Amino acid sequence: MTTMKLENKVVIITGGASGMGEAMCHGFSREGASVVIVDRDRQGAENVVSKICSTGGTAIAIEADVTSAEQLQNMSSKAADTFGQIDILINNAGARVIRGFLEHTAKDWNSMLDINLSGPFYCTQAVVPFMAQSSGGSVINVCSIASYMGRTNRCACVAAKSGLLGLTRAMAMDLSAKNIRVNGISPGMIASPFNQRFAEGEETGKAWESENLIGRWGQSDDITGAAIFLASDESRFITGSDIKVEGGWLAARSRPGEEVIWED
Repeated sequence: MTTMKLENKVVIITGGASGMGEAMCHGFSREGASVVIVDRDRQGAENVVSKICSTGGTAIAIEADVTSAEQLQNMSSKAADTFGQIDILINNAGARVIRGFLEHTAKDWNSMLDINLSGPFYCTQAVVPFMAQSSGGSVINVCSIASYMGRTNRCACVAAKSGLLGLTRAMAMDLSAKNIRVNGISPGMIASPFNQRFAEGEETGKAWESENLIGRWGQSDDITGAAIFLASDESRFITGSDIKVEGGWLAARSRPGEEVIWED
């Protein structure tokens, strides 16, 4: 009999109505967790709940905007009232603006910071008191490979995701006394709805998949395994860390001429 890694655990996943978030909702349910799906798209979240429940899982949907600290406080209270505990938080909700540096508006800048950086901060603040009541837990922030490098026409998103990686490390220090581990996952090129136009584009689809060592676009399910690992007891000695799920894309970076073999 296969042992479920997250049996009797309760997980909150923001941005769980589609893409990587939805994939994680299903993956965590398969491992025995009760799933709280948080999204601005209530109908989309309800659809995911229906799919999980149809396979024997347990899930609820809560509509909330991650930029609202008040809504997140209410969300956390509702989740705790429903299940009696909160063990895992995945700060997955995110957004991106693609514009040139001078074309970025103040609204673009503030929106990217609000959703990608303030959102995880507010959500973690709302959830931590309930985790502490359960003798600890695990927080997972979905960062980005952009946390490690610059990306053209994405300055606000790169700044926010880089900040989230720093926040992950700082929260790991602040929350260790409460037995709460905090880690990150940095996805690379994932063929989710977020990146669909690039994955299917004539110029970007095949060209971009050849840039990593695995030789394909990542799939939403590729993120799920890393998240389950970080949420489970298998990673009990890991905190303040980040797992890059990017097919070796960073390792494959090279400059023209580096492929030449020299003999001294």
